[in-house]
Amino acid sequence: MYHVPVLFNECVAALNIRENGIYIDCTFGGGGHSRGILEKLGSDGKLFAFDQDKAVLPNQPDDNRFKLIPHNFRYIKKFLRLEGIRQVDGI
Repeated sequence: MYHVPVLFNECVAALNIRENGIYIDCTFGGGGHSRGILEKLGSDGKLFAFDQDKAVLPNQPDDNRFKLIPHNFRYIKKFLRLEGIRQVDGI
């Protein structure tokens, strides 16, 4: 991880993560917040992360509950629709 996530504990706590929930990380970066979300997700949970910077690709966790979408999060609605996601539990 190449930086320390800002307000990590506060952000993860505010999401009130449900084990089987669907969550979005709009600015994946170093992946710190995403890892915190994954720690609280159960096997049926899902996390989609957006980041258009190719430098973040090596930061992806090897986790089948995680999917990195290498585009700007302004396309969030389009990509979630492609994934069959109609509703999320937290962004």
